[in-house]
Amino acid sequence: MKLSTVLLGPAFVAACALTACSNDGGSTVDYGPTPAITDTTSMPSSEGAVAAGTNEIVISGFAYTVPATVAPGTQVTVRNNDTAEHTVTADTGGAFDVEIEGGETATLTVPSTPGTYPFHCTYHPNMHGDLTVG
Repeated sequence: MKLSTVLLGPAFVAACALTACSNDGGSTVDYGPTPAITDTTSMPSSEGAVAAGTNEIVISGFAYTVPATVAPGTQVTVRNNDTAEHTVTADTGGAFDVEIEGGETATLTVPSTPGTYPFHCTYHPNMHGDLTVG
């Protein structure tokens, strides 16, 4: 293969790419400011601040974020944003116990009896939360 072909081929591809991405002098669109994004999945606390009506427990940074209250007997999604495996295990009575691999989700059915259910991660004793069923 000729040296000029080897060198001109990539140059031609680069020129085409730059031409396709260049400004043709046409109108521009102003999309305005980018809206702020609030990340509630990385909160360091063990409880709180998931929007009302959300049936989801989020695990992030080795901490739980739980909804304020959950209706009796409903299903709750547990989302593990960490890379480590975690559990959501009721402290007493065996009310619920679910294992969630890192980066995965699982579902648990909350107890049908209203009350506050403390829970923990069996793998990480410093992880605790409270699930309020009402």
